[in-house]
Amino acid sequence: MTGTTWWRALLRDRNGLLGLVLVGTLVVAAGVSWVWTPYDPATTDLKARWVLPLRDGHLLGTDMLGRDQFSLLLAGARETLAVAVLATAIASVVGVALALAATLPTRWVSASVAQLVDVVIAFPALLTAMILAAVFGGSLWTAATAVGIASGVHVARVARAEIDRVRGTDYVLAATAAGSGTWRTVRRHVLPNIASTLIVQLSLVMSVASLTEAMLAYLGYGSPAPAVSWGRMLYDQQPYIEARPLLVVWPGLAVALSVLGFNLLGDALRDATDPKVRGAKAGSGAAVGAGSAGRVGGGAQAAGAAGAAVDHSSTGLAGDAVLPVLDIRGLTVRINGRTVVDEVDLSLAPGERVGLIGESGSGKSLTALAVPGLLPDGAEASGSIRLAGRELLGLRERELARVRGDQVAVVFQEPSTALDPLRRVGAQIAEPLRLHRGMTRRQAAAEAVELVRRVGLPDPEHAVRSWPHQLSGGQRQRVGIAIALACRPAVLIADEPTTALDVTVQREILGLLDELTREEETALLFITHDLAVVAGVADRVAVMRGGRLIEEGTTEEVVRAPREPYTKDLLAAARATAFDPTGNAPEHMAVNP
Repeated sequence: MTGTTWWRALLRDRNGLLGLVLVGTLVVAAGVSWVWTPYDPATTDLKARWVLPLRDGHLLGTDMLGRDQFSLLLAGARETLAVAVLATAIASVVGVALALAATLPTRWVSASVAQLVDVVIAFPALLTAMILAAVFGGSLWTAATAVGIASGVHVARVARAEIDRVRGTDYVLAATAAGSGTWRTVRRHVLPNIASTLIVQLSLVMSVASLTEAMLAYLGYGSPAPAVSWGRMLYDQQPYIEARPLLVVWPGLAVALSVLGFNLLGDALRDATDPKVRGAKAGSGAAVGAGSAGRVGGGAQAAGAAGAAVDHSSTGLAGDAVLPVLDIRGLTVRINGRTVVDEVDLSLAPGERVGLIGESGSGKSLTALAVPGLLPDGAEASGSIRLAGRELLGLRERELARVRGDQVAVVFQEPSTALDPLRRVGAQIAEPLRLHRGMTRRQAAAEAVELVRRVGLPDPEHAVRSWPHQLSGGQRQRVGIAIALACRPAVLIADEPTTALDVTVQREILGLLDELTREEETALLFITHDLAVVAGVADRVAVMRGGRLIEEGTTEEVVRAPREPYTKDLLAAARATAFDPTGNAPEHMAVNP
């Protein structure tokens, strides 16, 4: 499916093909009418009035003034198409601009824009156009402007909801974590992912515009003579409908078919531009390799979900005279005035692996996301977060963007949502390299292939050309690790990276993280609620509950001699789910009574 383009997918869609034919016919008719019509549409001939179709050289007959109906239809296509295109252009600019303004962090701006949209949306497009026509006179520009503005606020409302939805997705958060700035993220990740919805909305605008132009002209608010439009044809011939009903069939049918064409083409384009949808229609959604990807070296065997022996040879263990690469002091996070992380102190030395554990809602993810400044809207952090001696709290967004993906990287929990569905795997791996290393497109693409090879995906050259939906869950998580480690960060935050994976794939991912972070001497902050997982990969363990750090020590100390009752409960839960084939708990999970 990789080679299937949106154009091929569109041609395979029967409705899309019909819409393309109808809209194409409209465009051809409008273009041809500029250079040729069988008769001059403005010339009247009272001697040839009321000629029936296929008589006297008139394909569709003539009207009450002897004007050729076919020539009028060709000339009328120009006005219909012009109004549709202009109104859609105005609606797209107005709609997207208002939607982006309504999502700005400045509350008074977003609130004002939202109220403006609610006020304007109360006025129907036809009523707005009639008022403008009464004031400025009927014209193509009046109709297009009225429909464009009226439809633009509808587009803004839909686009705002879609922008809010996409901004909350993991892949947008992942792009931000990789160092993508606000407007780059909007341009490359947000707008493309709402494009399918916008295509449908704008196709509706084109339909409404062509229909509104016809209604305005029929009511006498359209472009004055000698302008020709399908609505004007209906207006001119309405006194004769009872005597010659055939006169209104041709312009009415033209309007109906143009509206149908715009709608069908819009729906088909929405599906054709979505790689996942067109991949499903083409019957190809296979993963790059069978099952999960191959293992990297012996790393996948070195660390199990239930834990191999902990390696304490890292240079960053407590007690070593090594300055911390990450030093968190007195970190407090409040959301809407409520404290969710309270006075947390935590540090990581270069190359050290620290497991941050706790139940859901304990504040461990918020603690980690505060480091690269990825807290959700409404959250405020205080205290101190120093990265290699540099204070991160209080940095501007532009400065934080330089840190993210370069010095601090994040691997997210859900591999199925952490990758942008509309960008190929290779482009997503290459993005931090281009942002932070200044590589050319070709250099970044070559490095992406090498990174894919390092994380163990089969056939790297093919994998980088794949779409995320063509990969399995374990393969997507390997891609996420490749993105995070692309720039060799000093600190890697792994936010429950194995929770959504089966046990076998968990073991492979843990081994991969262990191997790659040891190779690069990367400090690893591993977040999980599973103490059995932490026991296999961490040098040191910190336990959180209710937003506070309640216990901390080497993995061996915490596992063998926990001080807090809550930690003992976590160990008991881990022991209950970490039995070996003999039915006994693994030795390193035994709890000292």
